[in-house]
Amino acid sequence: MSTVIIERSDAQQRYAWSVVALLTTAQIVSYVDRFLPSLLIEPIKRDLGLSDFQVGLLLGPAFGLFYVVAGLPLGWLADRISRKKLLAAGIAIWCCMTALASGARNFVLLFATRLGVGLGEATVAPCSLSLISDLFPREQRPRAVSVFMSGTFLGAGIAFLFGGLLVHEIASLPSITVPIVGEIRPWQATFLLVGIPGLLLAAVMLMIREPERRERITQGVGSDIQGRASLLDAIRFIRARWTAFAAIFVGSAACVTLGALSLWNVALFGRTWGWNVRDVGFATGALYFAGGPIGTALGVWLTQRWIAQGRKDATARALLIGLSIAAPGFALYALMPSAPLAIACLFIAFIGQAAAGAAGPASLILLAPGQIRSQATAIYYFVISVFGQLVGPPPVGWLTDLFGDPAKLRYAMSIEAVCVGAPAIVLLWLGLRSYRRRVVELESLIDQSEQRAHA
Repeated sequence: MSTVIIERSDAQQRYAWSVVALLTTAQIVSYVDRFLPSLLIEPIKRDLGLSDFQVGLLLGPAFGLFYVVAGLPLGWLADRISRKKLLAAGIAIWCCMTALASGARNFVLLFATRLGVGLGEATVAPCSLSLISDLFPREQRPRAVSVFMSGTFLGAGIAFLFGGLLVHEIASLPSITVPIVGEIRPWQATFLLVGIPGLLLAAVMLMIREPERRERITQGVGSDIQGRASLLDAIRFIRARWTAFAAIFVGSAACVTLGALSLWNVALFGRTWGWNVRDVGFATGALYFAGGPIGTALGVWLTQRWIAQGRKDATARALLIGLSIAAPGFALYALMPSAPLAIACLFIAFIGQAAAGAAGPASLILLAPGQIRSQATAIYYFVISVFGQLVGPPPVGWLTDLFGDPAKLRYAMSIEAVCVGAPAIVLLWLGLRSYRRRVVELESLIDQSEQRAHA
């Protein structure tokens, strides 16, 4: 087998990496908006009279519902229309909805704005990973995807580090009254200040060039006369190779679910060790900034090392290693006897999560041909978001309410981490063999299609 290598000029390489930088910026902004409510738990809960379960709904399903439901049709669109325009529209939607949260006066209205944020952010992964796949040859994609995925940790770090400081400062300000809108409390003003600036990014996104779609195959997946595959075609392709895809889905879903535990950090450190939102935000943000790059570098190093050895499961192995590091850290940090020890465990967990978080999407795009790549990505995020966004936070709040003591939040978090992490590690390890076989199969189909095209 002789996979075709696409030669790129230095100018093309620089442009490709500039697009990755822009897409990474979009990822950062999306995670800032996504994590913002976790910094505002206590004032939102107090002013709106919410229970811990309702807070869990705001942190998870409120964002995740549309993020999950809209992802599939948006992935279908991304395989057909301009990806840059679709992504620009998504950015505009989620930034506007974040700003509109400043007008929320009850749980239902705040829940609705978070649904809108999820709708807009559902465009990021399908469009971005598809663009990266067409900008880079296969052997360079894991590194490019890792840079893009580092935006998740940088965004979360900015949200906690600078957002925590912002929330702390704004909290000391009095409420203001705006004509027509009425009274705006400090936490509502935070949503407004964070949401509006992101609209500039939507305008910049429209300036990039739409790359040619590559690596379409003529066998193994259905398509119309224009070479476009339907969502049903994508599902059939995945179902025929379900063990390989399932391994990546399970490993990544567990990674996202474990990471969602950090949404409870302000409540955990406040209730257990008496920390305020500024200190929790600073510590968590610093951990994201430190652990994210280290974990990403670890994942890239492992992946490139295994690629050099000719291993076809290099990215999937990196996912397994990352998850094996993250799971124990997330299971233990809430149970530590002191805040410094909790931070040390969380630092280790973030390193593992960052390594696994980049490896999951990188593994996926090596399994999916060009005409279904955006849809396969949407299906992937549908699966992992059901667990990470919809299932992740609410059980912690439900268990805490069941215990009848807010201070027992730490035990609820640890229980979820163990129940999620251990089975996922075993299932991912069992699926490596199937993953290797399917990567080799796709490379062969791509070669055959390219040879026919040049015949």
